[in-house]
Amino acid sequence: MSIIVIGNIVAFIGAILMVLVGFIKTKRNILIAQNIQFLIMGLGNLILGGVSGFIVNIVGILRNIICLRWNLNVPLKIFFIALQAIINWRFNTVGLIGWLPVVATGLFTWYVDSDSEIVIKTVCIISECMWIFYDFHFHNYVSVSFDVMTIVSTFVGIWMILRDRKNAKEAAGEAI
Repeated sequence: MSIIVIGNIVAFIGAILMVLVGFIKTKRNILIAQNIQFLIMGLGNLILGGVSGFIVNIVGILRNIICLRWNLNVPLKIFFIALQAIINWRFNTVGLIGWLPVVATGLFTWYVDSDSEIVIKTVCIISECMWIFYDFHFHNYVSVSFDVMTIVSTFVGIWMILRDRKNAKEAAGEAI
């Protein structure tokens, strides 16, 4: 079995989780599910030669664990972004395309402590757009298709949050 097929099979498993994360509404559950997804997707990236993708996924797991226990302050955010950049600088072998995961994950790291699920989900959409190009470069076609589906599911998640807020406001208005 070719390495591209094996890598895409692993990526497929992680990609299913990635799309499901788009429907999750609470920050804590998003971060927990992302950790599992990051591990599987990172392994898929590594199998396909995407070292940068593997690096940012592993550092992302560490960041999410810290974020679940404590609020990320600016020094911690800078630490995680710098850690990814330094490791990527050392191991990136594909030039600028190898920096897309670092930029995407750095953006997510900067906003992950937001109290607004809408902000977190919007950043996820922007980050996922960067991953589309990276995954395509490494022939991670399963991930490319799921990157698109994740963007759609995350938009649906935003719509669900906004709908729930609207319904809660309407219910509160009727109760008065």
